[in-house]
Amino acid sequence: MATKTSIAKESVKFTGDLILRILVGLLFICIGVQGFMGETANELFRSLDNEVLEILLGIILVLCGLLLIVPLFLKGINKVYVKWSMIAVLAVWVIMIIINDFVYGLKGVNGVEWFEWLENLIYHLLILACVYKVSGSALK
Repeated sequence: MATKTSIAKESVKFTGDLILRILVGLLFICIGVQGFMGETANELFRSLDNEVLEILLGIILVLCGLLLIVPLFLKGINKVYVKWSMIAVLAVWVIMIIINDFVYGLKGVNGVEWFEWLENLIYHLLILACVYKVSGSALK
């Protein structure tokens, strides 16, 4: 009798780390879709100011987001791809913080705007902490 083989994983336990990884993956999929749709609401794409680079970065981010999520539920995906996607996600988020919060974020900030800038920076650093937690294993 032939045995059935499945590409789906047998069981997936929904822990806090798993949910965090799914959310980070979804975040980067959303950012990537914005990139190849030409949406410039994200400072990362606004700073590129090059449609081809925006589309390429968008595709890379969607692929990285998918490589964070899909291996949780399917087996057979090369771990090297997952590792490099985690590193790419971490690098892109650090670049986004530099561009969004320091290059463009500090222009014309004065008075009460400092608190708005600081709040945005804290949001981005919180996401960075989540991205680092998810991708920290790839750095070892």
